[in-house]
Amino acid sequence: MKAVILAGGEGTRLRPLTCDLPKPLVPLCGKPVLFYILELLERSGCEEAAAAVRYKGEKIEAALGDGRYGRLRAFVSYEDKPLGTAGCVKKAAADFSEPLIVISGDAMCDFDLAAIYERHLRSGASATIAVRSVDDPREYGLILGEKGEVTGFSEKPSFINCRSDLANTGIYVISPEVFDLIENDRPVDFAKDVFPEMLRRGMKLGYYEESGYWCDIGDIAAYKRCTADLIAGRIRAQLPEREQLPKNCAVSPETFTAKGAYLSPKALAAGCTCIGSGVYVSDGAKLHNAIVMDGAFVGEGVTLNDCVICPDARIGAGAAVYEGAVVGEGAVIGENAVISGGVKIWNNKRIAKGAAVTADVKYGTASVPELSEDGMTGATNTVMTPGFAVRTGSAAAKISETGIAVSCSEGDAAVCLKNAVLCGISAAGKPAYDCGSEPLPVLTRAAGLLGADIMIYVSAKAQTKIMIYSAGMLPLRRTKERILHGAVSRGEYMTAGWDSFGGIKPFTGARQLYESALSALCGFTVPYDIRLVSRDPLIRTICTPFARQMSAGGQKMTVTVSERGDSAEISCGDTRIDPVTLTLLVCAAEARDGRAAALPFAFPRSAEAAAELYGGRILRYFESPMDDRDEDARSLARAQPYLRDGFACAVRALRLMKELGLTPAEAADSIPRSSTADRFVRVCCPPQRVLDRLKAVPEENEGAVISPDGERVFLRPDRRGTGIFMFAESFGTETAASLCDKAEAMILKAAGALSEKK
Repeated sequence: MKAVILAGGEGTRLRPLTCDLPKPLVPLCGKPVLFYILELLERSGCEEAAAAVRYKGEKIEAALGDGRYGRLRAFVSYEDKPLGTAGCVKKAAADFSEPLIVISGDAMCDFDLAAIYERHLRSGASATIAVRSVDDPREYGLILGEKGEVTGFSEKPSFINCRSDLANTGIYVISPEVFDLIENDRPVDFAKDVFPEMLRRGMKLGYYEESGYWCDIGDIAAYKRCTADLIAGRIRAQLPEREQLPKNCAVSPETFTAKGAYLSPKALAAGCTCIGSGVYVSDGAKLHNAIVMDGAFVGEGVTLNDCVICPDARIGAGAAVYEGAVVGEGAVIGENAVISGGVKIWNNKRIAKGAAVTADVKYGTASVPELSEDGMTGATNTVMTPGFAVRTGSAAAKISETGIAVSCSEGDAAVCLKNAVLCGISAAGKPAYDCGSEPLPVLTRAAGLLGADIMIYVSAKAQTKIMIYSAGMLPLRRTKERILHGAVSRGEYMTAGWDSFGGIKPFTGARQLYESALSALCGFTVPYDIRLVSRDPLIRTICTPFARQMSAGGQKMTVTVSERGDSAEISCGDTRIDPVTLTLLVCAAEARDGRAAALPFAFPRSAEAAAELYGGRILRYFESPMDDRDEDARSLARAQPYLRDGFACAVRALRLMKELGLTPAEAADSIPRSSTADRFVRVCCPPQRVLDRLKAVPEENEGAVISPDGERVFLRPDRRGTGIFMFAESFGTETAASLCDKAEAMILKAAGALSEKK
């Protein structure tokens, strides 16, 4: 057996650990990840392995020494330029003539490589992918398939459109004929280029599901988790030699202390703490779940809690480093200084005596709210600070091409945070449009006129929400969502030169533009006394005059607009037109005027029937699209901002009633309607596994459907993977609410069974 080890990784998400170290040489209990992989290959019967290197490859070559590991001989193959995973393997394996193992040099695993290799030889496949079930699919390429044969791929999906939990581990068995698909001297990737091409050509592509340990050490959290797993014996691997500590040392059984480390008998090491060779831990120091690398010094009375201390760093007496923090190689932390959780201190930096460090010394943020259906949310001026808002603006600039329009709710806090977002956009060199304190529907119209492709709305009370949309108030594509989150969480956003800042351009005409659009819609009266209700005072201020303008007196009618401004309902006497029915009426009005309508994929299917009444049609856009297959729907949606504007929807529905001479009750009865309900169910396990256990049928590229009693319930995981949204629609006698009850019971039963199994 022969192998190629992919060892060119830079490990940008592991910085500062990898500032001066290639990712494969990152140590686990003092031994580089690459060496564990070499030992695994040797145990599996591999005799020859080429390490494909690029970033700081000379350090890997030096670490390999003579390349002898028992029966295994290892050597390096340099990339002069980036060749991709497939291109570098072809170059490294130029002298190999038999099927070979491809394995990552920076992902820890203990797979049975011999079994994977034998399965490949028996199956007759041209390539075999080793896969592993994962809880969180968002940072993995997933494979789709059945009975050991790959049928398709899903690249780093959100929970919303995840259909599989089988992650491509980057461990392959490749037969020689596959190299014919790899062009020379240009970047070619196995997952993106070669494997899809194999499927197009009808070549057999297999997969082998492994249950062993596998961890892609992609970030600090994964690195800490893998270290703890190694110490706890959850990985079949050989740990380096331990130091035999005196019996009077206060050390937990889970602590690993490398040969050559010193731990004072008056110090305490608890939990899965890892102490490297040459480390000195002084009297009174308290370490808990800490990783302290070779040569570091820990002073008297220091507290290290769930953090990483890189080689040769010095932690002064009385200092404290807390959860998730990283102190870079050679950095010096002064006496009694406090490094807050999540903060990164870069290599060779010095922190003053007694300093309280709450943000990265180079860039980035210590705590990042995750993007959800409500945007990024947190306590105002605690989590959602002006500093965080600046970083968010700079991060958003990475996903914008034409500029970003920003507005906010009323109040000094919202205005301050909005201004901070604008500063961040400008500092990243992108045009920033200040649309003032205006609600989302106003911002949407303004962004359309300004040609801004991204819009940001800041709402701030005790809690702050920063909501980020594509133009037209549409959800971000998955690719942009990933770029945004990565930029915010790792601080890898754009920075303009002193002469390249983007302008902050006030747009004082945002409300006038919106009111002009409403004036064009509201040029009629209805025989009702209309009252406008909303929890947003700005919406009440803007829309109330138009409600009065349309009122001709008579029966009282209430139009209630949501606080966000994106939906509304109408109440008149005993008739209530809910937001779904209101949208259906607008779809019918669009069809009557000869236009199609664009709606979210999860919106009830009764919209198609409503549009068909007048020969119209409905286009659907996704909540988290992986590609541009919904671009036609999105393009139409951008031209129909009123479909995401509650008051404008109500006006369009009232105009339809006026033109057809219908009362609200008659209007509601005039369109095909179903009973609808929606609900959110929290689950304590990965939602894609719940959908799989329910045998839910995938719907295109987003969500899945179950059919209790023959009725339709659409299920879609939320963005963070904490639960499942249910959208029930009943065309029969059973109500959608009862369908939701049944679906919820099914979900909770499936989640409970999965939790017990785990």
